Amino acid sequence: VDDCSTDDTADVAARLGVTVIRPERNTGSKAGAQTFALRHVSTAFVMAIDADTTLAPDAIEQLLPAFTDAEVVAACGSVIPRRVRSIWERGRYVEYLFAFTFYKRVQEAWGAPLIASGCFSMYRTNAVRAVGGWPTRTLAEDMDLTWTFYEYGWKVRFIPEAVSYPIEPPNAHFFGLQLKRWSHGFVQNVRLHWHGVLAVPFL
Repeated sequence: VDDCSTDDTADVAARLGVTVIRPERNTGSKAGAQTFALRHVSTAFVMAIDADTTLAPDAIEQLLPAFTDAEVVAACGSVIPRRVRSIWERGRYVEYLFAFTFYKRVQEAWGAPLIASGCFSMYRTNAVRAVGGWPTRTLAEDMDLTWTFYEYGWKVRFIPEAVSYPIEPPNAHFFGLQLKRWSHGFVQNVRLHWHGVLAVPFL
């Protein structure tokens, strides 16, 4: 989805054989762009992946077995920064080591991963359509969608063997912007979903 970008990203993708779609005007958010694309999906599963994220060669295959359970509507994997150079990238690398080797595994053991990560997750297409696509009401659409699934009584899985490699903020400016957006998105979701997540014991 080329959400009316001003660089040559869409041309690069097209030259690599990717089908590129473009809304008439900028949707205003990643969630809006993904929901715009949802009408073009004809498969049983749909995958969301950020433009700056690459996947391990077997990442998709690692996620698929999670969906043998008919109640599972989303599955996500481990995230490892692609570049570990600056102090900010190194800090994020350490953070992810804790998150995906401990916290996320504890969440999976309880059957309630906190977030199906927006940079790389797979979903049942009909489940995403049933909730109206990716929500645009918060700054953390991945958390919003995950918690909405829980409120519907559906399951989300974390598969640590499915690995993705995003590019993380390389300096303090972008690192701060990202943390601000994530923190604000979390507070928005708590305010929006507090009544629903009370029914999910782990959350």
